[in-house]
Amino acid sequence: MSGMTTPSYNQDFLLSTIGLTQEYLSDIIIDIQDIGEFSVAREFFWNRRLSKLTSDISQFVELTTLLSKTLTLKTNKTISGIKESHIHLLFILKAMNQAQMKQDYVALEELIKYELKDNLTQWKIDLIPQTKKLLNT
Repeated sequence: MSGMTTPSYNQDFLLSTIGLTQEYLSDIIIDIQDIGEFSVAREFFWNRRLSKLTSDISQFVELTTLLSKTLTLKTNKTISGIKESHIHLLFILKAMNQAQMKQDYVALEELIKYELKDNLTQWKIDLIPQTKKLLNT
């Protein structure tokens, strides 16, 4: 039986992956809230946290892209809004990088607090539940 997978195993694996994605997303949102507490005077810590946040967001995009592709192959259906949300996340990351390079901490903080947090909240309340629903159909 090695090398063989059953539909139940695949579904369990995907459900576990979705659950882990939700937890990862919650951790990222908490990190966003924590970043607002760093003052610019502590630039070293600010930059370190931003680097970690950028890396986490990139990994989140990779994870949800793979999950989306897997579900599309499995169900022959796509989830509305995922591609657009990924594109928006990548634009936010680019803008954050530019603001950080210019040391424009006001713009950077606004991008994180509003744009990034709004996008990730959309994932939390809409896109991930849609993913679960698609998997269960």
